[in-house]
Amino acid sequence: MAEFRISSDDEQVDLRKMATALTESQGWARDEISIWDTRRGEVIVTVDDALLRSPEADPLNRPRHTPADVHRACEHLRREEPSLRGVDFAFLRDETARFFSAGWTVADVLHALSHRPDHAEWPAGPDHRGDAWLRHRLAAWRTPDGDIRPSHSQEAAQLRVVSRAGLPMELGLPEDAELSQRPVASREVARSAADDARRLMRQNSRTTTDSLAHQDRTSAHIHRPDE
Repeated sequence: MAEFRISSDDEQVDLRKMATALTESQGWARDEISIWDTRRGEVIVTVDDALLRSPEADPLNRPRHTPADVHRACEHLRREEPSLRGVDFAFLRDETARFFSAGWTVADVLHALSHRPDHAEWPAGPDHRGDAWLRHRLAAWRTPDGDIRPSHSQEAAQLRVVSRAGLPMELGLPEDAELSQRPVASREVARSAADDARRLMRQNSRTTTDSLAHQDRTSAHIHRPDE
């Protein structure tokens, strides 16, 4: 419990009204705090400690970049995914750190542990747990060159952008093909185009410490699936 006192040399000041206004400005409901007068002409306001703590904004879906953020994210992962409770915490932090640096969220990592990149579900059960299990499932979300693939939420955002912007009808077609043969781009081509746009925007942005860190976790070349 925390408390603060309000006093004034001006007897015309309504201290209770001032205290009420101050607590309302913080968004605290009147039944969540206590206000009372003292015999010395002061007003005391008591506030529960929980009201003074800033709630974590959307812990499942916000990016984690700093070491402290990654540490808290791994704690959250272990609470959400029972299979991770037997994984050494330092190992969990090391294995997921680069994914978080690539903009993944806790929800993205949880999705990667239950789904393959092709959206098929991984097998579940008591035999599927441990350090090797974690490494194997996250490795599936890397390219053959070791780059981090777009996460579930990143890919969804890219496809929304592509859907809203539209794609040229001839995108992905051989030069001699008729447009009527393939009036819309395939899902794979849409993903590749969105990934190209993401990489190009990063390459053309002003070089900063952050962009240098990004370059460390992304490939210098654009790789497309063989058709």
